[in-house]
Amino acid sequence: MAGAAGIALRGLGAAFKAGRKFFGKQKTTGKEVINKVKPNVPKTKTEKLKSKLAIAKQKTKGSKAKLDQTVFEINQASKGK
Repeated sequence: MAGAAGIALRGLGAAFKAGRKFFGKQKTTGKEVINKVKPNVPKTKTEKLKSKLAIAKQKTKGSKAKLDQTVFEINQASKGK
């Protein structure tokens, strides 16, 4: 059993090496930093409305989760747990 696992792991290692050759290894020094990030500022009217809609959706999700938690806690308290 251990022999089969060892063979499978060696095959997996070979697959990773082949993938590295194909895609190329990322060269880093460990000291890279993010220089700048382009801000997401909506310019057109539709982009602004899309942004507001996305924000409203997230607020609604949060409110629903909070309400669900409250209902759950009330149900648990009524069961005596």
